[in-house]
Amino acid sequence: MRTTKYPNGIESFLVDNDAEAKNSAYTVVITTDSGKTFTNGETDGVVFTLPGIEIGNTITFINTAPYGQADLTISPDASDGITYINDSTDDKDLILTKSTSNTGDYVTLASLDGVVAWQVVDVRGVWTKEP
Repeated sequence: MRTTKYPNGIESFLVDNDAEAKNSAYTVVITTDSGKTFTNGETDGVVFTLPGIEIGNTITFINTAPYGQADLTISPDASDGITYINDSTDDKDLILTKSTSNTGDYVTLASLDGVVAWQVVDVRGVWTKEP
């Protein structure tokens, strides 16, 4: 994904041509989805469920809906977490809420060096962890 900010303050983004839009719940498959970019297809309430962690994988999720129109949820496997802002509690979702979502908000997750939690390695927007 590439973003451009113009002098007048307008910002645009370009999602890679090979990004896959998912308009409903989708379970990520490590063997075929590692390295891919997924969007919510401008649909509200899309939940991406992550598989158990295997070291060396990355996955990016992008909100393509207009400002304030959709939430996007990433749900780890029950025995794994997503490390974000020093929190990696098992089985807690990472959420882009509708009230804070903006077109082009994204998060890239990687399974870098362990099998305990996915790591947020790049992010844009206001994401929160499930309480």
